[in-house]
Amino acid sequence: MKTTKNMVNRLVQLTAAGSGHLSACMAPLIPVITAGSLIKLLSLILDMAGFLSGTTEMILQVMGDAPFYFLPVLVAVTAADHFGTDRFYVAGAACVLMMPDFTALMAGDAAVSFAMIPVIRTTYAYNILPVILLAWLLAKFEPAAAARFPKALLGTIYPLLVFFVTAACGFLVVGPIGTVISVGLSELLNFLSVHAGIVAWALFACVAPLLIPAGMHWIFVTTAITQISTQGFDSGIMAAFLITNLSLAGADFAVFVKSKEQKLRGQALSAGIVALLSGVSEPSLFGICLKEKKALYGAMAAGALTGIYEGIVGINCYVYSFPAVCSILMFQSPDGMTNLIKAAGAAALSVLLGFLLTFFALGRERTHSK
Repeated sequence: MKTTKNMVNRLVQLTAAGSGHLSACMAPLIPVITAGSLIKLLSLILDMAGFLSGTTEMILQVMGDAPFYFLPVLVAVTAADHFGTDRFYVAGAACVLMMPDFTALMAGDAAVSFAMIPVIRTTYAYNILPVILLAWLLAKFEPAAAARFPKALLGTIYPLLVFFVTAACGFLVVGPIGTVISVGLSELLNFLSVHAGIVAWALFACVAPLLIPAGMHWIFVTTAITQISTQGFDSGIMAAFLITNLSLAGADFAVFVKSKEQKLRGQALSAGIVALLSGVSEPSLFGICLKEKKALYGAMAAGALTGIYEGIVGINCYVYSFPAVCSILMFQSPDGMTNLIKAAGAAALSVLLGFLLTFFALGRERTHSK
């Protein structure tokens, strides 16, 4: 048991090192992304109820899609702030990648080159990694360039060169690299969900509680957002996070029942309710499960077992939100209730297993704060 605890602690520390950049860039955008998702969900519900028609439905869809389609531009601002560089150079370069003429050029069949340099054709809408990499690169390059540039030209030639170099690096170097990473991860998850769904989702839901404290879950969240935006649904990532959140909630409730300390009982109950209803798992992880390791193990085991269920039945997600009981309609398919019922089953199973496995793991010991 001691060896297992040391391995878990080491994995958490290892993943935490250097993984905060993506979280820092994405966290400020969650409100607007959630707002867009809720508008898409509202549009879906109103359409199913027969209350939408004509241009009203179209405008609602545009409102819901806008934060996702222009996510590279929004991320350019947060990434520039995070890395300490000029947000307008990065946002301007992101706008170049999103220009309709450039998008059409990338979508065409003809070979594309810039100053006789081949340009890899790709789509930048919904894709955030290229812009984050671009902001990081500019933060490394721009201060040194400004320090060595003639002061008389800082207001004219210097902005021209910085913007030109930033935009060119975007579509010649950084953009293709970021796109390859994003597309590769998405294709890998799609492949695993089709050919090894049981193993893939069981493993993912099991280790997700270790990814969240390190901020590494954002890699998968952004992949899910990209899948929803491009193909209309995510094929399992958000369902796995639903399982993770509710397994943690079940573990928290078990700690609440077993603990003899009123302070810990209150923390566990509060964290469990938050994870259950809102899908925010940080209070559960940092306040309970990373301290009471048996609760963490119980939640991870519950995630693995419910992940097997997900791999068997297959659960898609159609709009982005924090997966929880109150947002369960994010799994509502336009084609019927079957997918939603599967997601509800996963939610119930997660809470139940998280509670039972943690309850029995704690045994008769007095659960205490550390």
